[in-house]
Amino acid sequence: MKKDALFDECLKNVAPEIMEEVSLNIDIANRISDILRAKGITQRKFAEMMGKRESEISRWLKGTHGFTTKTLAKISAILGERIIDIPHKESSYVVIPLSSYVTLKSTAQRTYVNMSPSHIQANWN
Repeated sequence: MKKDALFDECLKNVAPEIMEEVSLNIDIANRISDILRAKGITQRKFAEMMGKRESEISRWLKGTHGFTTKTLAKISAILGERIIDIPHKESSYVVIPLSSYVTLKSTAQRTYVNMSPSHIQANWN
């Protein structure tokens, strides 16, 4: 009993954002693990697919690793499933990096186009 009370007391001193970060990391690790299991992919095979050492993948799947969006995007692409599903808000504002080499065509819906050195910004109705 004493151990549980001490643990609970320690948890009270952890900042809420740290608790949220740990929770997110565990949720992401569980999601990846569920996908691997459903697809019959071993940890070793996943490590090969990702170009990582199996020990690093092991840390990922324990929930002790913080994931970058770049890593999450690569995992999603390799596994063919989204790792995090964030509802997309309907927006009329679009930012397209110039490095995408996108050509905007004139349409009746476009209200303006503002070009800056790093982005093309368009407001769509």
